[in-house]
Amino acid sequence: MELEGRIRKAEFICRCCGECCSGKDNEVMVSPDEIDLLCQATGLTLDQITEPYPEWIRDGGAVFTFGRVLRRGEDGNCMFLADSKCTVYEHRPHICRTYPFMLDGENLLVFECSGCKSGAETPDAEQIAKDLLARREAEDKEFLLTKEQYQKHSMVLGSTIIFDSRGAHLHK
Repeated sequence: MELEGRIRKAEFICRCCGECCSGKDNEVMVSPDEIDLLCQATGLTLDQITEPYPEWIRDGGAVFTFGRVLRRGEDGNCMFLADSKCTVYEHRPHICRTYPFMLDGENLLVFECSGCKSGAETPDAEQIAKDLLARREAEDKEFLLTKEQYQKHSMVLGSTIIFDSRGAHLHK
């Protein structure tokens, strides 16, 4: 209830403008479960809708990263953004469901968004609070499982690997 109250006070009303899905800084981390859902909904493959998280770590001849992000077009916009609308809205990832909000521990972070400070309380604060808690639980689980995968796999010199909760995947 406290979280819901803090969300209400942000006075967020989504303007459906697509700004949050636009631009070069638009990196949407997606879990394997979210990828599966998007692949099923769109008929596209993992490689068609995602790319490795762009921060690569170099260690002893191996190169690796943790997780995947949604692909973006040449303009930097999310590949699922068309005419300022999400084409996979019903299947969108946790990050998209909860933007401009994020939980950092118990702190509610509110990112800059033209839908904030609208002058009216956030109308769907209860659902956003539920989605934020589900997001935190899913992200915590993904982090721990990914950490386990990283710790149990050996890296071969010259390999390029993407780690996630389901394992170590060679990247071409």
